[in-house]
Amino acid sequence: MSEVLPRPEDERLIEALRDAALYDYPNPERIGCPKDIKILKALAAKKLGVADAVIHHVAECSPCFREMMELRRKLKRLRLVKIFGGVAGPLLIATIAVLRYKHPASRCKSPACQTAA
Repeated sequence: MSEVLPRPEDERLIEALRDAALYDYPNPERIGCPKDIKILKALAAKKLGVADAVIHHVAECSPCFREMMELRRKLKRLRLVKIFGGVAGPLLIATIAVLRYKHPASRCKSPACQTAA
């Protein structure tokens, strides 16, 4: 069985599995759920091995799967904010430096500039 699914079929399969995990395994009493949110955070950050028992539980517990997916979304947003901040900060500093270089205060003809110098 070495046949590979075409991408659209593969995506439909993944979506069906995700929907099943989200809705087909209610656990209102939260039986077997991790007591420490750090475990779900580690799973969301992909820091747990595939043999970890919590992976099996989350795959069969819709509430835990929902929490893990929400934690994963938050991590993704945090990464994007960090990337944007890492790019925007230096870009802003470079823009200010260029503008100051191109328009130094000594070229200012205003009386306010003359008294400041």
